[in-house]
Amino acid sequence: MNNQGIALLITMLLLGTIISTALGVTILTTSQIGVTRLVDDSISAVFAADSGAEKMFVVCSGKLSLDPEFPAIFTNTDMGNGAGYTVFMADASGTETGDCSDPIVKSTGNRGSVQRSFQASY
Repeated sequence: MNNQGIALLITMLLLGTIISTALGVTILTTSQIGVTRLVDDSISAVFAADSGAEKMFVVCSGKLSLDPEFPAIFTNTDMGNGAGYTVFMADASGTETGDCSDPIVKSTGNRGSVQRSFQASY
């Protein structure tokens, strides 16, 4: 019986298994990092949308003034963390207006490729 080369074959099989496992772990880790980044961006976008809606409530209460012609439409593109928001008042049909007497506040927060929105009525 000829046993020459069996050590080389076993070594190649073990190395192949180790490389496959390492590649699988690398792919899994890389995809999880991407998901974590999206979750982080999503949370920041939610807080940005909330900030925009809260600011609109302050503006419409008269405690803060903005553009006198359209005080109820404004945008903040950088909140210091890469997030921003766009907020406006809307009438009952959902059409964008600049009038604080309309009943709907629509606020959209964004960070990176993620957008999250709030709509509140009063």
